Amino acid sequence: MMETQNHLPEETNELTWPTTPSAIMIMGKRQGTKKENKQLLGRIALAAALWYSAPEPKPYLVFVASDVHGPARTPDHTVVKAELMQRYGIPSDYLIIREHSNCTLVEVRAMRTIARRYQLTHIFLLTHLYHAPRAQRYADEVLPNAAVIPVHPAILDEITFPLADEDLLPEIEAMIKTSLPSRLDVIREAGIEWLLNQAHTLDPRGRFERRLARLLRPSAYG
Repeated sequence: MMETQNHLPEETNELTWPTTPSAIMIMGKRQGTKKENKQLLGRIALAAALWYSAPEPKPYLVFVASDVHGPARTPDHTVVKAELMQRYGIPSDYLIIREHSNCTLVEVRAMRTIARRYQLTHIFLLTHLYHAPRAQRYADEVLPNAAVIPVHPAILDEITFPLADEDLLPEIEAMIKTSLPSRLDVIREAGIEWLLNQAHTLDPRGRFERRLARLLRPSAYG
């Protein structure tokens, strides 16, 4: 089972977009001592690809995580905003950037508040495959029309990218491929996901998860 975590099922459906206001939520990623932050960069890249492929009204791009990376301890929300605007050319009017929490449960519940504020009808959450089931579980509890889109190069085959912006595709595809976790990373993350899923079953309010988040990274978690 672990060996298949970086591969999408063969029956992946073609992506379709709602005609009402929607949002793409880039899920945060704590990567401990790793400076590259590759998984977050892959999620940003896929968000950009989906934004370009979406018809009007274009979706908002949302990020609420609060982790920091690198020797300069750069806040992730700063990286997300810079990547989307400067690397991928997405207008700031479509960005909803907050520094809230890197706890998945809190992120998803913050998205519920944003959805109400902006009257969003559909939410798409971007994360990697190992994290997708738990993100979808949390979303199902508070967001009526939410679906997780896994970060994987195969998703690019399911969208129609505008010809005028096709020069961005090679960079996006390379960034997504680089972001895929190694087998050892997947095994470690699967164990963490199992633990947090069990905890949520016993504690649906998420008190344990929030306390654990504060314990692991008090300066970056809400």
